[in-house]
Amino acid sequence: MPQHRTTIRSLILTAAVLPLALSTACGSRANTGTSTTSAPSHAAQASPVLVGGQCPASATDPAVVKLRAEPAEVALPGDFHAIAAVRCVTEQRMVPGHGQWQFAEAQRADSNLAGFLTALKLRSQTPPGGSRISCTAIGLALPPFALVDASGTVVRPRLPHDACGIPLPRVLTTLAALPWRTETMEKLNQLQTQPEIDTGCPPAYKDMFEFPVSGTPVPSGLVRSRSNPEPNTVCAYSVVPTTGTVGEGQFTKGLRLNAAQQAQVVKALNQATNTTAPACATAATRIATITGPGADIVVELDGCHRLRFPNGFTDPAPAPLRQALAALGIA
Repeated sequence: MPQHRTTIRSLILTAAVLPLALSTACGSRANTGTSTTSAPSHAAQASPVLVGGQCPASATDPAVVKLRAEPAEVALPGDFHAIAAVRCVTEQRMVPGHGQWQFAEAQRADSNLAGFLTALKLRSQTPPGGSRISCTAIGLALPPFALVDASGTVVRPRLPHDACGIPLPRVLTTLAALPWRTETMEKLNQLQTQPEIDTGCPPAYKDMFEFPVSGTPVPSGLVRSRSNPEPNTVCAYSVVPTTGTVGEGQFTKGLRLNAAQQAQVVKALNQATNTTAPACATAATRIATITGPGADIVVELDGCHRLRFPNGFTDPAPAPLRQALAALGIA
């Protein structure tokens, strides 16, 4: 099955507040998804608020530099007069011709702070009389932010929260509504290359030939129907052989098939012999997927030259199929 990159792209935190499952909420317990649980008062709870953004290293705003140093959250001093707010967010953006990237952004708001400052003065909620309450096992990923006064002092205010430790909705709403403007934007990680986007090919693919098949799959040619959606994309991967674990192929090339190319590939696929491929211990270093709206058919471009159908049946790859793929530049 398709596998996504095991890099930072596997978790993308946006500038907005993002619900995030936590192992504990409003007390100590095992994680059971989004179910509720009886828990002690909030004084014993794990914090359900996580930092959900990264400050760009190139930011020069002194307030952002101080925020990047991760100052501790404190109660907002009564004599602190904020003139601006700063925050750091992580966003996904398309770079024309270069794919999708994750960016770190430093943002600043210099006006219309009154509503948020008023919300900061709200009282936090606590369970009445130290009673036990039930809290949903979710948390929030909140971009790091701080307030700045005229002297340049930076304060990370502690947010008023409900009895489960979640910041009050009014606080989050007024914080998000501030007139944020981006001061610094910095590339972090590439999430998708342009060829991946253009072809729809995933960035990585497990070598399916290394997965055992349970039972005895029926030869795919005997169950394959012309009414099934025909393949329309071919994706090629370079596989690094491994010992003891399943190899993962990295995307090298892809192609969306036009009608003539699709017909040629389908004609070649239909020449499969519907006989089980003989045992072979030569690991492939290159594989390709022939993909349609249904499932993937995988072919070894070297090694044993086998063809694996979605039901797990493994057939010798017919020579006409290898020739058709080579004609498409997939070899």
